[in-house]
Amino acid sequence: ELRYLEETFDSSTLPPNLDFLSEDVEWTRLEIIRCKKGAATDSKGIVEFRAYYRSGGREQVLHEISQFRKFENRWVYVDGAVKSAAKVGGLTNPGRNAPCPCGSGKKVKRCCGAGSSGR
Repeated sequence: ELRYLEETFDSSTLPPNLDFLSEDVEWTRLEIIRCKKGAATDSKGIVEFRAYYRSGGREQVLHEISQFRKFENRWVYVDGAVKSAAKVGGLTNPGRNAPCPCGSGKKVKRCCGAGSSGR
């Protein structure tokens, strides 16, 4: 499943040091909230979703709005805006997957939070 994420990431926006396989994450469920465009005749689309996963023995959820584009007749992930990341059933906490408050456009864990473990 992580190999699939790497293979479907738009090569023009794929960070050079991103390594999905080194992450301690087990993806368990995907909930599509809404889509805008993305039909067979479209070249771009937007998807709002919640991705549920287990990390460090805890159930977590990532809520994101993502942009996709069609490349060689296949949909690829361009970028996304994290709305929230939290423990399932817990209070919403922007966490390390939220946009960095410095305004860089990167996730906290890939920017100002890169030096902290977040645990």
